[in-house]
Amino acid sequence: MFKTIFLKEMKDVLRDKRSITLLVLLPLLMMMALTIFYDKILTSHSDKSFQVGVEKAADREFIDQLETYLPDATIKEYADVQKAVEEKEAQIGISIDFAWNEKLKKQEKIPVHIYFDPGSQESSNAFSLVQTVFSNWQNETIQLRLKEQQLDPSVLEVFQIETKTTKDEDDAIASFMLSILIPLLIPIAIANGSYPSATELFAGEKEKKTIEALLITPVKPIKILLAKWLTISLLGIFTGLLCIGLLSLLMNFTTELKKGLGALEHPLLFVSMSVVIIVLFAIFMAEVEMILSMLAKSVKEAGYYITPVMGLMTLPMLFMFFTNESLNLALYSIPFMNLFIFVRDAFTGQLTVAAFLIAVGCYVVIIGLLFPIALKMFHNHRLMLGK
Repeated sequence: MFKTIFLKEMKDVLRDKRSITLLVLLPLLMMMALTIFYDKILTSHSDKSFQVGVEKAADREFIDQLETYLPDATIKEYADVQKAVEEKEAQIGISIDFAWNEKLKKQEKIPVHIYFDPGSQESSNAFSLVQTVFSNWQNETIQLRLKEQQLDPSVLEVFQIETKTTKDEDDAIASFMLSILIPLLIPIAIANGSYPSATELFAGEKEKKTIEALLITPVKPIKILLAKWLTISLLGIFTGLLCIGLLSLLMNFTTELKKGLGALEHPLLFVSMSVVIIVLFAIFMAEVEMILSMLAKSVKEAGYYITPVMGLMTLPMLFMFFTNESLNLALYSIPFMNLFIFVRDAFTGQLTVAAFLIAVGCYVVIIGLLFPIALKMFHNHRLMLGK
């Protein structure tokens, strides 16, 4: 009888076009859009090509210097440099004193005005590069002046600093992006996948008055509840695993984002652990949605209850910026939060079996505590019949 009820519920849910949309199309579109968006951010970060605006009467020697220091940039002359930046014709504008060469020879300060838009990422990136250009140019000029005066340029060097990164900078940024993208997409996909079935199998049946006929059948209520719970859970698990598969596939079409995968020390272990946590999270989320749906009298009302819970899943991403980056096992005992911490620690090489077991234990305990509540609510005919 349990199998019959389960198959019946699955057929009813999959017959609904809304369910198919939330199960397949929405995760697919969401994954594609966000993956392309994040990869675009990384691509623009590494792209050094931009347009520099200079005054029309700018000295040719000055333009040649800029082209030497900025080989990827396009130098273009404008009557009004500031206006060109404001109207997005150039990412950055440079205005220099017309007598800059004479002042350089006389060792006088040369006024330089740099115009950029702090609200534009491209303009801000260009400003950082131009700042580096003038800093290097200034250092080279100081070196020449010291040599002319027969002074050793090394007297200006107090420290000899040599930077050595523990990771490739581009790969580190890509892995950071993935550590945000993966735990953000998967919970939302799971919640969206189980949402239509959770609302339909309880609040929907209340609204259509079909729950009464089901409750008077000679089947134990716990079997009916388990069949519905299994249906909701499987749909959530499907969308969660679909997200993992789509993300793996989409990585092959990105230029920068896929570099972050190199940060995973044990990819297969990470994937296997992820599958376990996804399954448990889907079961937990199905239970929460199931309880909220039982409280509602209609599908619309159930949506009011479940939507805020789905919104809460993004809060751990904000909280992560205020937590210490070192391994914190206590955070693995917090639902939702442990998903973000799990992925972050995996990309920083801190993930341990102990942390994974705490996350698994957390979901097992919470699922075990919530089920008696759900069962008691399902036994309450006044609540289930909406009377």
